[in-house]
Amino acid sequence: MVLYVACLPLSNGDVREHLLHWTAYLIEHGRFAALGDGFSEYAPPYLYLLSLGTLLAPLTGQLVAIKLVSIAGTLFLAGCMRWLLAAVVDRDTARRGALLLLVIPTVVANGPAWGQCDALYAGFVLVAVGGVARGRIALAMLATGVAVSFKLQAVFIAPLVLATLLASRGRWWTLAFLPSAFAAMMVPAWLAGRPALDLARLYVTQGEYFHDLARSVPNMWQVLRALAPNLPYGPGVVVGLIVAAIAVVLVALAARDRLDDPRRVLLVALTGAMLVPYVLPKMHNRYFFLADVLSFAYASASPSPRAARIAVLVQLASLLAYATFLVHLMGGAFVGALVMTCALIMTIREFDAKVAPLGTGLAVTPEIQGRTRPELRRRRPNTAR
Repeated sequence: MVLYVACLPLSNGDVREHLLHWTAYLIEHGRFAALGDGFSEYAPPYLYLLSLGTLLAPLTGQLVAIKLVSIAGTLFLAGCMRWLLAAVVDRDTARRGALLLLVIPTVVANGPAWGQCDALYAGFVLVAVGGVARGRIALAMLATGVAVSFKLQAVFIAPLVLATLLASRGRWWTLAFLPSAFAAMMVPAWLAGRPALDLARLYVTQGEYFHDLARSVPNMWQVLRALAPNLPYGPGVVVGLIVAAIAVVLVALAARDRLDDPRRVLLVALTGAMLVPYVLPKMHNRYFFLADVLSFAYASASPSPRAARIAVLVQLASLLAYATFLVHLMGGAFVGALVMTCALIMTIREFDAKVAPLGTGLAVTPEIQGRTRPELRRRRPNTAR
């Protein structure tokens, strides 16, 4: 609480150039009526919450009102983390994981310090992952649709969604819940007067906001751009989209037989959250936030030295990218890209590693990964006792 309160007066370029202007626009043009105008490039669901937050502005000031919305989103994220972990570990571990999430560096930097809202879409993604882990596929699809309505980065769990359908764990018709949930979240803005076509093209418009293959993001395009400064934008976007699509399909095909354990579901989600933004162009420095959260969740659910190293490296890479904007650290995103590359390699190795058969009661450690199934079956009665 002390840490979050200390973050309330902190400001930055995004707050001064965007969030404060949007808050003032909501107050001046009517909290509901303003939603019918395209005054912000952010998706309407966040603007709904920001509009409610402006009710506190006369008491707290606009900056603090913005931060309180972000902090509320962070608390929501922690609650979703507890729900996700409860599908994998015992209740006490899930509660500890949710509490610890509130103080990991990128979570504090993203919401309370930066005033951003990535915790909102990430929270719904955690609900989606927990839904798949519990076999509640309709809930997972609904949560994914809501997450996409907040931010398009929610599509980074596309490998898990596709793997779930390929494994016949859910009906293909449940995909209809994704656009349905997205459309439902746009209804208030439409009722306020915003054109339906404008809302349907929301993310197409966002994609035209800047023309840059990498925006201080720790991914491969940051490295490629440093090695080849004149890398053409158009071909780079096409190549990146094709590589990302291939990566999604390959991960889904490899994962479709690995969804019988909640830990594996979590690992598939983490792999997508790291690999997709790593190969996609036009990413921002905060686009690994979902990987930050899921790597922490995986380390909490499957404690091992490698899982812990992955979580630490992802945090470090993201923080270096954050620092390029928040404290103007030169070269932070480039170094972060190298760190993220190491984390991604370790994650892929974890993804390919052998997993103990269900019901053995054994932790997934290097000591048991090389054992055969008969050896594990022979140990099962003793482990149970």
